[in-house]
Amino acid sequence: VLPLVRELFEFVADFEGDVPGAAPEECGNYLDQNLPMANWLARRYLDRDLADIDEKHLHYQQA
Repeated sequence: VLPLVRELFEFVADFEGDVPGAAPEECGNYLDQNLPMANWLARRYLDRDLADIDEKHLHYQQA
Protein backbone atom coordinates (compact mmCIF):
# COMPACT_ATOMS: atom_id res chain seq x y z
CA VAL A 1 0.00 0.00 0.00
CA LEU A 2 2.85 2.39 0.81
CA PRO A 3 4.03 2.71 -2.82
CA LEU A 4 0.47 3.59 -3.86
CA VAL A 5 0.15 6.23 -1.12
CA ARG A 6 3.49 7.76 -2.14
CA GLU A 7 2.38 7.80 -5.79
CA LEU A 8 -0.86 9.55 -4.84
CA PHE A 9 0.88 12.27 -2.82
CA GLU A 10 3.54 12.76 -5.52
CA PHE A 11 0.74 13.28 -8.03
CA VAL A 12 -0.93 15.90 -5.82
CA ALA A 13 2.37 17.60 -4.94
CA ASP A 14 3.33 17.97 -8.60
CA PHE A 15 -0.13 18.61 -10.07
CA GLU A 16 -0.56 21.66 -12.28
CA GLY A 17 -3.60 22.54 -14.30
CA ASP A 18 -7.33 22.75 -13.87
CA VAL A 19 -8.75 21.34 -10.66
CA PRO A 20 -11.99 19.39 -11.12
CA GLY A 21 -14.82 21.05 -9.21
CA ALA A 22 -13.10 24.45 -9.00
CA ALA A 23 -15.91 26.32 -10.73
CA PRO A 24 -19.27 27.42 -9.30
CA GLU A 25 -21.24 25.32 -11.81
CA GLU A 26 -19.29 22.19 -10.78
CA CYS A 27 -19.23 22.46 -6.99
CA GLY A 28 -20.91 24.51 -4.30
CA ASN A 29 -17.64 24.62 -2.34
CA TYR A 30 -15.47 25.71 -5.27
CA LEU A 31 -14.01 28.60 -3.26
CA ASP A 32 -12.38 26.06 -0.94
CA GLN A 33 -10.16 24.79 -3.78
CA ASN A 34 -6.55 25.87 -3.26
CA LEU A 35 -4.11 24.06 -5.54
CA PRO A 36 -0.92 25.75 -4.26
CA MET A 37 -1.81 24.78 -0.69
CA ALA A 38 -2.66 21.21 -1.76
CA ASN A 39 0.71 21.00 -3.54
CA TRP A 40 2.52 22.29 -0.46
CA LEU A 41 0.70 20.00 2.00
CA ALA A 42 1.24 16.92 -0.16
CA ARG A 43 4.95 17.70 -0.57
CA ARG A 44 5.31 18.28 3.19
CA TYR A 45 3.63 14.94 3.98
CA LEU A 46 5.88 13.17 1.49
CA ASP A 47 9.03 14.77 2.85
CA ARG A 48 8.24 14.58 6.57
CA ASP A 49 6.27 11.36 6.88
CA LEU A 50 6.59 9.10 3.86
CA ALA A 51 10.15 9.61 2.60
CA ASP A 52 11.97 7.54 5.22
CA ILE A 53 9.15 5.58 6.77
CA ASP A 54 10.32 2.42 8.48
CA GLU A 55 8.73 -0.85 9.52
CA LYS A 56 7.84 0.31 13.05
CA HIS A 57 5.61 3.06 11.62
CA LEU A 58 3.64 0.65 9.44
CA HIS A 59 1.86 -1.24 12.24
CA TYR A 60 -0.80 -0.30 14.77
CA GLN A 61 0.20 -0.84 18.37
CA GLN A 62 -1.54 -3.74 20.04
CA ALA A 63 -3.71 -2.83 23.02
